[in-house]
Formats: sequence, structure tokens, C-alpha cells
Amino acid sequence: MTHFSTIQFHIRERVAHLTLTRPEVRNAFNDPMIAELKEALSLINDHKDLIAVILRGDGPVFSAGADLNWMKSTLHYSYEQNHADSNKLQELFEDFYHIGPPSITIVHGACIGGANGLAAASDIVLAEEQTQFRFSEVRLGLIPATIAPFIIRRMGPQAAKYYMLTGKAFRGEEALRNGLVNATGNQEKLDTELDILLKELPSNSPQAMRETKRLINQISMLSDEQEIRERAVDAIATARVSEDGQEGMQAFLEKRKPRWVTE
Repeated sequence: MTHFSTIQFHIRERVAHLTLTRPEVRNAFNDPMIAELKEALSLINDHKDLIAVILRGDGPVFSAGADLNWMKSTLHYSYEQNHADSNKLQELFEDFYHIGPPSITIVHGACIGGANGLAAASDIVLAEEQTQFRFSEVRLGLIPATIAPFIIRRMGPQAAKYYMLTGKAFRGEEALRNGLVNATGNQEKLDTELDILLKELPSNSPQAMRETKRLINQISMLSDEQEIRERAVDAIATARVSEDGQEGMQAFLEKRKPRWVTE
């Protein structure tokens, strides 16, 4: 198993577990954490049988965003240096957004600035109801640029404007109403919700979940109705002749469980 210094990573029962482990700085991002998360995501993509990726934060908060010392180091960067540095963070969010298995992020305590990029790039977000969310970039004279594509996809442009322009703090219920999270509640409720998800997912074909996710991501970026139609028709035709598609349909007709159901 690869050793990491800023995150924990392990795979158990076809589920990949990622944990941010810099609680002394509220799990703030820095270059090593970004690099290690990207490496872990690459390892996850090598495992085609995974049914989920779960991301958490160790300690009292999920993540406070950018590390203060990291921000200090960029203070005198040139435009070119800042461009290269920002590209690394953008790539991390894109890698997480496109990760093969369904991704579930569990947020607690606080989710500030760039940490919202990880949440918004997730497929499913569970948040403790007292979690404080905030897009704080404008208060520093900056722009929430690298996270914007993912926030807008989840919340829509009007909600994104409201929270990004004001820098207003908001809690779990407000995040739920605006689409940033999928479920909120106390720790017990979130544990129950996660348990329900992890009982449902093993019944699904890992290949079919990957392709369903890919289809949703692609269609969400298209506007031409004919192109959407062609993509959808091609996707189902491909699925029907795929190994898992053939196995799933045969198992249904034979009234047995498909091979990916291991219970």
C-alpha cells in the first residue's frame, strides 16, 4: 500500500476510503495534499470492481480550504507561476469529478473556500446539519475560480452568485435546499444514510455505474438535442452488448444473482 503523509487511503470490501489527515491545520490544502489526493484517485481508477469512493476529513472540520503557508508562498508568484499552481488544483477537482466509481463525500464542521470544490465534484454529499459552508475568496480579493464549474453544476448560476458574491456563511439545511449537498442531519442520521447507500451499491454492476456516471456528466455538458439523443442511444446499445450488460440480462432471465453480487 502506498504511504501518504497528508491523507489516509485504503480499500475495504470494494470501497475506497480517503481521509484528509491534517487536523492540526483544519485539513487545509497544500501542494503535498493535492499531489497525494491525485495519486490516490489514480490508484482508485485502476480498480475496476470498486462500488464507491468515500471522502472524509479527520478532526473537527472537513476542510478549511487553502493552507495559510501555501497562500504565503504564492504571494509573490508571477502570473505564469500562479497559472501552473492553480492548474494543479483544477486538475484535482476534475479528477475527482470524473473518478470511475460513485463518490460520496461526508462533510462536517466546516467546508470553506476550495474545500467546496471537492464537495461539489462529488456525486453524493452528506453533510452534518451544523456544518458551516462559505465561499470566502472575495473577502481576500480573490475569485472562487477553480471550484466555480463544479459549484455551478450543482447549485446553478443564481445560487452560486448569491453565495460567492456575498461570502455569506450557510449551514447544512441551506446547502441542501440549494443543491450543494444531498442529505443533511446529525451524525447518526448521516451514518444511517451512508449505511443505506453501501447496502444498495453492491447490487449494481460497477461497469454500469461507471458508464451511467459518464453519460450523466457528458449529457450535462451538451445543449444540442440531436447530440444528446445520439449519445443516449449509443450508450444503451453499448451497454447491452457489454460483458456486464449480457451477464445482468442473462441473470435476470435465469432468476439468479449476477456475478458481481458477492453476498
